Parts: sequence; structure tokens; C-alpha cells
Amino acid sequence: MARATRARSPAVPGYAHLEDLWDEPVPNTPRHSALDLIQGVWQTVTGRRPAEFLVSGDHITVHFADGVIYMGSFTLEQAGRHVHMSIRIEEGPAHHKGLVALCICEMDGDTLRWCTASPGHADRPTAFDDQNPQLLCLTLRRESRDGRR
Repeated sequence: MARATRARSPAVPGYAHLEDLWDEPVPNTPRHSALDLIQGVWQTVTGRRPAEFLVSGDHITVHFADGVIYMGSFTLEQAGRHVHMSIRIEEGPAHHKGLVALCICEMDGDTLRWCTASPGHADRPTAFDDQNPQLLCLTLRRESRDGRR
């Protein structure tokens, strides 16, 4: 019976083990959460009610072109293809103050699609339906840090 012999690799000066000859794999870059991705200033590109959004942490300010301003806190929850956003209106028109607006949104880089039912409405939108007068659907683009789109 022939005995198997192990070939020895030549010694490499300065290295004690073969493992010392390769780099460790680079860990995967952590995926950012929806909360991380939505931060910043957003300007309407399309939609029937132009607005500017400012998102900082879990707070949002929505300034509509007609001068109406809403301020509140929000939560996000991944729900399949869409992200569910629930905004508690803390400041704004008196008839909406204290109500929750149920929204859906999708983010693709610096583009945000956002659709909301009227504050206080019990049903969250299920699709971006620009033709439904009960919903407000907007497409927004993130402003760069130097103020350009």
C-alpha cells in the first residue's frame, strides 16, 4: 500500500501560516434603512400639488406651494414593495392637527414616489393612483447638499 505524502509549499519569509498570504474578505456594506434613505430636502417633480419636503430624523415638514405647511413626526414600515409611512400631524391647518395621514412611498436613489390619503382617513393607499381625487400622489427629487437638484 502506497503511502500518500503531502507536498510542502516552500516557506515564504516573514509569514508563519498560509492564511497570512491573503486578505480577509471585505464585509458587505450595510444596507441603509428606509429611514436613512428618506433624509433630506425633496422637491416635487410631478403631482397636482407642488411641495417641498424636509425630512430630519423622524420629523417631516411639508411646505406646499400655496403656502400651507404641515409639520409632524412619522414612522416607516417596510411592507413588500412599498414603504408604509404614517405621519402624525403636529402643526398645520386646525382641521388636520392631531390626525394621522397614512401614506405609501417608494425610493429609488434620489427619486421619491409618495402617496397619501387625507389626514384622518382610515385606509392607506394601496397604489400610486394619480387619478383618484381622494389621494395626493407626488414624485419628488432630492436636492443635493449644495442646493441643486
